[in-house]
Amino acid sequence: MQGVGFRPFCFRLATELGLNGWVRNTPAGVELELQGKAAALDAFCRRLLVELPPLAVVTRLEHHDLTEQSASPGFVILPSSDGKPEVQIAPDTALCPDCRRELFDPADRRFRHPFITCTNCGPRFTIVTGTPYDRPLTTMAGFPLCPACQAEYDNPLDRRFHAQPIACPDCGPRLSSSPLPGGEGGHGPGEGALRHAAALLQQGQIVAVKGLGGFHLAVDASSDQAIARLRQRKQRDEKPFAVMVPDVATARQLAELSPMEERLLSGPEAPIVIVRRRPGCAVSPLVAPGSQWIGLLLAYTPLHQLLCAEARLPGLVMTSANASDQPMVCTDEEAFQQLAGIADALLANDRPIQTRTDDSVLRVFRGQPLFYRRSRGYVPRPVPLCFNAGQLLAVGAELKNTVCLSRGDQAFFSQHIGDLKNEQTFDTFRQTIGQLRDILEIQPTMVTCDLHPDYLSTRYAQACGLPLLKVQHHHAHMAACMAENGLEGELIGVIFDGTGLGDEGSVWGGEFLVGGYTGVRRAGHLKPVRLLGGDLAAREPWRMVVAWLYEQLGDTVWRLPGMPELTASEQQVLQAMLSRGISAPLTSSVGRLFDAVAALLGVGDCNSFDGQAAMALEALAEQAAVAARLPAVVLWDNGDAPFQLDAAPLLQALAAARRAGLATGGLALGFHRALADAVLAGCSRLRDSAGLERVVLSGGVFQNRLLSEMVYTCLAQAGFAVFVHRLAPSNDGGIALGQLAVAAHREM
Repeated sequence: MQGVGFRPFCFRLATELGLNGWVRNTPAGVELELQGKAAALDAFCRRLLVELPPLAVVTRLEHHDLTEQSASPGFVILPSSDGKPEVQIAPDTALCPDCRRELFDPADRRFRHPFITCTNCGPRFTIVTGTPYDRPLTTMAGFPLCPACQAEYDNPLDRRFHAQPIACPDCGPRLSSSPLPGGEGGHGPGEGALRHAAALLQQGQIVAVKGLGGFHLAVDASSDQAIARLRQRKQRDEKPFAVMVPDVATARQLAELSPMEERLLSGPEAPIVIVRRRPGCAVSPLVAPGSQWIGLLLAYTPLHQLLCAEARLPGLVMTSANASDQPMVCTDEEAFQQLAGIADALLANDRPIQTRTDDSVLRVFRGQPLFYRRSRGYVPRPVPLCFNAGQLLAVGAELKNTVCLSRGDQAFFSQHIGDLKNEQTFDTFRQTIGQLRDILEIQPTMVTCDLHPDYLSTRYAQACGLPLLKVQHHHAHMAACMAENGLEGELIGVIFDGTGLGDEGSVWGGEFLVGGYTGVRRAGHLKPVRLLGGDLAAREPWRMVVAWLYEQLGDTVWRLPGMPELTASEQQVLQAMLSRGISAPLTSSVGRLFDAVAALLGVGDCNSFDGQAAMALEALAEQAAVAARLPAVVLWDNGDAPFQLDAAPLLQALAAARRAGLATGGLALGFHRALADAVLAGCSRLRDSAGLERVVLSGGVFQNRLLSEMVYTCLAQAGFAVFVHRLAPSNDGGIALGQLAVAAHREM
């Protein structure tokens, strides 16, 4: 991988051990020749893997003995051999400990330089404009190296040897601050800009801060008033914000951290990690309303480190700077146009951002990372495949879109693009495909997409002129989990999400699939009910209560807890929609089932963002010590037809228990348990009929930690081999990998 300092590392290690020889890049990888004493050669091979540079990864190591031959004394870095090596660009990486120490060392020439970096850290993917990865083909091209930086760049023994983004106060880049309409006046470049921004944050103002992959909106994370202003201006009522802190020690004061959570927070990828907040921590509850969890990330750039140190606050909310549903702002011009009326001031700089990239988001599940969003810090690091996919393009789904390109046995995800619901995000989608294709030098021979004809990604695939394969949404979810776990053959896929177009044109979302990459059959599913009002039902969860229970309860459904006050005529319209199927397509969605339960239990008035009611239901369940005893979800066996899971009796029991005044936390926990038991019943039936014991879990519903833990545990205890996502999100952010895997096997 270019730009990670592997060849200089080999040079330093060989020189230290007194070995002669050389190192060079080849089309097959890095090649070395070493001569010296046996003990020194053994030490080199041992230390090569133990002392790797932070960003380097060795996927395979081969070595063999050479016949003795004369060699020039010393060790050299040779030019690359004939033939072009496969290009891989390193992800953007958090500030390393050495650079952080220099940043706060008054004796160092880079003291308080907001752009300090070296071979082991700093921007990579977001500044690359072309290949090979050299400074002239990055956005650092406009900052010529001063003599001191040039000397470091040219010295193989220096930590900054061939580090393309290096700079210092003499060669730039430089900070600047500017007011936005209604905000306070800006300050000149450098320290004045930084101090002014910190002072505004202390006063409760909103500052747009230019980072690696775009602007963030920053406010004091301990101030209810500042966060309320940010929510009002950004039109983001309840969706959780992430909080940035300077170090792990500060993170421990705010949250209860496991060793794996600490490792993820402080690693070179520096993602947002969803962790359990400590009772009474200094962060405002408005950061994540109603939740015991909080998204934390460490200050991963020198600018963020300086801002945290200067502001001296318990933490800084850092959320993507954009208007509602728009792409993340990444240029000063966009910031002035789009953030007026949202931010009070800009803290910018003159280093251009080539590729806008959001922060990655994950949590720990069963001791291992589980992605919610795979982006900065991980992209474009490849996902290894257990098959040769050739060169393919997968364009993903509509929500949480990412795209994926393959080269042989490697799959390259794009950064998180977002929801393809407007022309601005669609422009970013098209730009991302072009940039990723160009810097990885991949020329796809085929494109694959979702079945849904109205997705902008599908329309792009149909228009791009390549052979096209459409892949059913839930098959893609299943194939994605299979691919990242290196699975072949047939197995069971339990795929629970919000919506996805099914083979027969209905809306799926609670599926038991049997098969593999080359094809699947729908072996079972949640009982279909009407999606009352179409897309409106996803925003108003009470509609799903009516859809599930009107047949059983009749007009009494309107008097259930959580129902809005409707006129008789409004009730009649909804009844007609249900009976005639007008603006009410059938759906088997488990996501919408969660909405119905949340509404019944009083925590799901609306979904102002995807999964809001389900998150509130999970939070309610986590407060309970004991699960309420509830009826099981009924499994209806339909002979050779797919079995169905009927949750109506369970929902009726929940409604009765709510009217009787039972504790809602125990009811929420009981619902999770009943659904997990239903998954076990469905998988057990398929094991009996098809002899399959491997199960993959995928779909956005499995971002629910509580349900995932229950399902995983009961399946494992019943003897199933259970596989979950680790390298890609279980939500639609992982769909592109599954599309690619299916297409690769259709090609084979």
